[in-house]
Amino acid sequence: MTIRASLLLCLLLPASALGLSGDRDQPIEVEADRLEVRDDENLSIYEGNVSLVQGSLRIRSDRLVIHFNERRELTLMEMTGSPARLRQLDDQQREMLGQAQRINYTESESLLELIGEARFDHAGDTIESERIRINTDNNSIQAGSSDPDKRVKMLIQPGSN
Repeated sequence: MTIRASLLLCLLLPASALGLSGDRDQPIEVEADRLEVRDDENLSIYEGNVSLVQGSLRIRSDRLVIHFNERRELTLMEMTGSPARLRQLDDQQREMLGQAQRINYTESESLLELIGEARFDHAGDTIESERIRINTDNNSIQAGSSDPDKRVKMLIQPGSN
C-alpha cells in the first residue's frame, strides 16, 4: 500500500457506515419551509432552511430531495446549499464534518459524494477538493477535479491513525 493510500484510509478508517453504528436505527426528523411529496415519482422535496436529524447525524441545506423505491426504502438523498453541511459522530465520539455545494448519498452503493468546493473533516484531518467520493462500506475515498488547476488538499495531523 502506498503512503498516500494508507493516509487516506487512516483519514476514514473509523468512519465505517459513516458514523455512530446506532444512528441508522434512530428516527429521522426533518424540518423545512416547504414540503412537496410526489408519490407517483417516489420523491419527497424539502426546501428552505432544511434541517435533518437522525441520531448524531445533522444535515443543513437549502434543498433536500429524498428518492425512494417502490417499497418506500431510501435510495438517494440529494442535498444542495451554499454550502450544504453534514455533521456526525463516529463510534469513538469524534466529529465528522462535510460541506459542499451539493452532497449526494446513494444507499445501494454506500456512496457519499461531496461536489463543488467540497471539504471533509474527521478527527482533525481534512481533505478539500472539487469532488470527494467516500464509500462508507469499505472506507475508500477518491478526490479530484477535471480542472488541473484545482488540486486536492489534505491536512493530516501528527499521530493520526
